[in-house]
Amino acid sequence: MSFPLMPGFDHINVVADLDPVAAMRDSDLGDRIRMYPKLLPAGAPDFGYAVQRGTEWRIGCVGAMDPEGARYSLAAGLRIEAKEREEDPEVARTMRAVADRLDPEDGKQLPKDEWEIGDRRFRVIRIEKFTLIGRRVMEPPRATDTDPPDEARFLEDHLIDPPAPAGQWEAQLRLNLVGHLPIPGTVPETVELEARHAIRTHPGVVLLPPTFTVVEIKGDTWDPLTGADGPDQARTHLARYFSELLPRLLEFQGEPAEPEEIAEWEDAAERIEAMSGPEFAVLDRRFRIVRVSRMLRVGRDGPEGPRPSDQERYGMHGTQSRS
Repeated sequence: MSFPLMPGFDHINVVADLDPVAAMRDSDLGDRIRMYPKLLPAGAPDFGYAVQRGTEWRIGCVGAMDPEGARYSLAAGLRIEAKEREEDPEVARTMRAVADRLDPEDGKQLPKDEWEIGDRRFRVIRIEKFTLIGRRVMEPPRATDTDPPDEARFLEDHLIDPPAPAGQWEAQLRLNLVGHLPIPGTVPETVELEARHAIRTHPGVVLLPPTFTVVEIKGDTWDPLTGADGPDQARTHLARYFSELLPRLLEFQGEPAEPEEIAEWEDAAERIEAMSGPEFAVLDRRFRIVRVSRMLRVGRDGPEGPRPSDQERYGMHGTQSRS
């Protein structure tokens, strides 16, 4: 089966009159670009999978640390689709068969990143993460950032829509990201070459909803500690680090915490929940919530899949073929 190309993959549809909520978000972004004018890579890419039906691409699930993990997520998604939603018995059978090859009971996973099943195309996708930075400070949450609803976890069913209306500041950021490359000297030469190649094959950029990382500030270093899909969730996870994780960790190590320590940690958790702003200082430690933006490169044939170096990093090399 032949699948349509992605419409508008290399266009940015800038509009003057956004709806009020979108206009507020774009204005907020403009303020942040002026305050935090530089782009900084925010760790290794994430992986997930997307589904094409007609000209439309939607995300199935994201959050895997490598292509292999994304294939396991795809297998789980195919099994759910076959059992709960697919009405065609033959298509459902094929979905189960593909899932068994991506997540077999015995043996190794088939490292294949694209499958055509019925009227749908499934592809493992690559998501890059970055943060805005200015004066050696990474961007905190924006006033317009909110926690996503539970049904939006892992970007499930999120539409990949390059020509969606964009404000002037979103357009500016996307243009800045089109030619964005790793910082020279920070990655192997092959990784940099693949990044340059991706600019030619997938020249479009789509911004995805952000995530939020809690970092501990130790002098000039910022060490990631925990994170979440929303800023309030990130705050709660930091509080639970003190009230739940630390006591369990010591108990697991065979050295249960003293009651005084537990009381201090519970007090720290309560103070974190009560604090406003992106920074927290408790028990002589400093923490900050950092906004981690996400982008997906798109090309004529849809969203970008894993690069060769992504596969080799984990001892696999995926293929782009049909079933």
